[in-house]
Amino acid sequence: MIAINLDKIVKSYGTQLVLDGACWEIHQGDVVGLVGANGAGKSTLLKLIVGQEDANVGTIYRMKGLTVGYMAQELALQPGQTVLAEALLAVPAIAELEAELARLEAQMADPAVYEDPDELARVLDQHAKTLDRYQDLGGETYVSRVQSTLRDLGLSEAQWEQPVETLSGGEKKLVALARLLVASPDVLLLDEPDNHLDLKAKSRLERLIAGYEGTVVIISHDRYLLDLVVDQIAEVEAGRVTVYVGNYSEYAYEKKVALLRQQQMFQIQQREIQ
Repeated sequence: MIAINLDKIVKSYGTQLVLDGACWEIHQGDVVGLVGANGAGKSTLLKLIVGQEDANVGTIYRMKGLTVGYMAQELALQPGQTVLAEALLAVPAIAELEAELARLEAQMADPAVYEDPDELARVLDQHAKTLDRYQDLGGETYVSRVQSTLRDLGLSEAQWEQPVETLSGGEKKLVALARLLVASPDVLLLDEPDNHLDLKAKSRLERLIAGYEGTVVIISHDRYLLDLVVDQIAEVEAGRVTVYVGNYSEYAYEKKVALLRQQQMFQIQQREIQ
């Protein structure tokens, strides 16, 4: 089933044309490596999908109810937040529901409420509905899930109280990735998540992407990573998107064969002209 469809997308920045009639279908469960030369429009495509930018021409279809998580190259972590506090922002609705539950519980302790049967019944009913939503979101196990995800990514408990601004570039990437994984959107859009990561962290990233149940689109210059985790390559070239089935090595071989064929056809045409 098609999760996202880009149809005849044109995108320019001033006089610079980046995408020129680009079409691209992303299906549920795909793990796609998005490749192309620097400036070809890879990051622009992700920003268009997530709604951070608008196309000049064309339409973008997203399946109804689809949730999309996006990790940009430039991270926006909040200075002063600890690693754990930042990771806990993964599902803001849980914190909002916790605050609402605390407010309702305070009301239940208010004599003006508990001495009024009708008002108490109203507050109890509202509390029950809020608790149901909280449980549906996994609120009761939320903190432990966040902590487990941080451990899985190699961020030790000793780092959890460390301010995010003191982290290395690679560690900041891991915190941002932890937030996305905890939120578990239907589609993960990852713009060079492996930048600044050491070999151990890259290995953990490979396992997490390979085991992710949703759709993943990843921009990376690491051919080894793309060979391990993707099942197709989407190449951005000359403002268009071309999809190749298989990992990076299979894509590179297919591109090489196509180039050789073009050269052979050109040589045949030149001989015919002569």
